[in-house]
Amino acid sequence: MWIKMKKITKMVNRKNCGSILNDKGMTLIELLAIIVILGIISAIAGMVITKVIQNTRDRAFVANALAMKEAATYYIRQEIAEGHNPKERISYKELADRQFIDSIIDPDSGNFLQPSEESYVEIIGTRVAAVCLKGEKRNLCSKNGPDKAIPIEELSADLISSN
Repeated sequence: MWIKMKKITKMVNRKNCGSILNDKGMTLIELLAIIVILGIISAIAGMVITKVIQNTRDRAFVANALAMKEAATYYIRQEIAEGHNPKERISYKELADRQFIDSIIDPDSGNFLQPSEESYVEIIGTRVAAVCLKGEKRNLCSKNGPDKAIPIEELSADLISSN
């Protein structure tokens, strides 16, 4: 009897071990677990990529405002060289008409912004002091109230607001 029990135990152990060692596939639960894990990873990656794209658009918007500042600086230098006093406000339209700046691309829509009087730089003496840039959906003009130019030193993507 004792010998028969040992033989049966050995057979059961061999059978269980053999089936574990010979599994060549995955169970449905294991596959579902992998799919869930991949779904979570892709959702997190999607959120991160979306945030990176938005940050890039914000930085491009600020860079466009700085491009207006640089164009206005050259405009002021030319005005002084010609013996004129610079204006207190220079519009994006005037900078574009006099070819100091190329058309600005709105980072949100990808369209060229039409030169207009709505976007401008403010001049104090002979230097650019503040900028107001209006895009199709957002603007950099509302730190000190609606349609107020933002001082150059304070330009930041944090100050971008919806139109």
